[in-house]
Amino acid sequence: MSPRPEARGIALLRLALVPIALLGDASTPAGVSSSVFPWVVGALAVYALLCLAASFAVLPARPLAAAQATLDLAFVALLVASTGGPESPLKFTFYVLPIGAALRLSPRLTATWAGLSVLTYLVVIVPHPRTSLPGDVDVLLEDSLSLLWVGAAAVMLSAFVGRRQAALADLAATRRALAQQALDAEARERRRLAEALHDHAIQNVLLARQEISDVARGVPGADQRARDALDETSRQLRQEVFQMHPLGLERAGLGAVLRDLADEAERRGGFTVTVDVAPEAEHGGPQDIVAWAARELLTNVAKHARATKAHVCVATSADTMELTVADDGIGIAEGRLDEAVRQHHIGVASIVERVRAVAGQVDVSTEEGTGTSVRVSVPR
Repeated sequence: MSPRPEARGIALLRLALVPIALLGDASTPAGVSSSVFPWVVGALAVYALLCLAASFAVLPARPLAAAQATLDLAFVALLVASTGGPESPLKFTFYVLPIGAALRLSPRLTATWAGLSVLTYLVVIVPHPRTSLPGDVDVLLEDSLSLLWVGAAAVMLSAFVGRRQAALADLAATRRALAQQALDAEARERRRLAEALHDHAIQNVLLARQEISDVARGVPGADQRARDALDETSRQLRQEVFQMHPLGLERAGLGAVLRDLADEAERRGGFTVTVDVAPEAEHGGPQDIVAWAARELLTNVAKHARATKAHVCVATSADTMELTVADDGIGIAEGRLDEAVRQHHIGVASIVERVRAVAGQVDVSTEEGTGTSVRVSVPR
């Protein structure tokens, strides 16, 4: 629990009310203010200083805020009552209460204190000796409606800012989760690469070394086995290098890279993939992010979709390059994407974040049991 900035701001506004009250009293005609006014201002000054000190301390927020709001209302009532009631230059201080409540970003609290401000105003002004009824009814009505209007505006402000703050907090939490997931994914990829090199490529190199030794001893077939081991090592290393960066983009073009990705997805997921790439998309444009998104989406299909077939399509327009990956799998249940972020899965959520970072857009069309289609649009 830490001191909150809005509590400190309210404390400074409360303290500033002391010199304003003194100036307001000085401007009133003689005999209007009562003899208790100096005591009220003195008590307000002490109270305001204590509240300012409390705003720098670590104290329970809700009980303290409720107690301070109640005392604020009492001091405002005393100031207005002791400086002329309906003729008081400090009547405006009733407006401060709903505005101060709005700073706490609680529409319900703000509405409560707006209503209490109007009620307290009427309790102070109506029975005051300087109030003449029914002659002052129009003044009471005007002031009450003004207070209600300010209170309503404060409620709307509190609701709007509160929703904006909640949205920013949710966005920050999502960003933190995705950043952590990206770090975890990098660690997993490093571990996977180390295991792949150790369990496959290095073992094949050792096997080839052994076969070469057998060739020197004249063991039949050792030369062919050595070549096979080296060929398999070369294939594995090319595959791992491609996993880290699709070098084919600079050489063979986007279509060849997507075909390689489709072949790998078919091998892993046991489904068929068709690839259709517009000629204009073969070279140039945001190919890196399109290839990366296609790889992530095909990986998701292989892992989760239980599909029998999928289709990868890349089209272009004057301004955008558009990738569509569609499958006939089990689809994504409603709300599953949001839940995936909370459960620290990357999947489509990471694609959305990365594509948005380059001013792109991701549209997911899915229905549980009927497959999924993801369209990624990236500015060219």
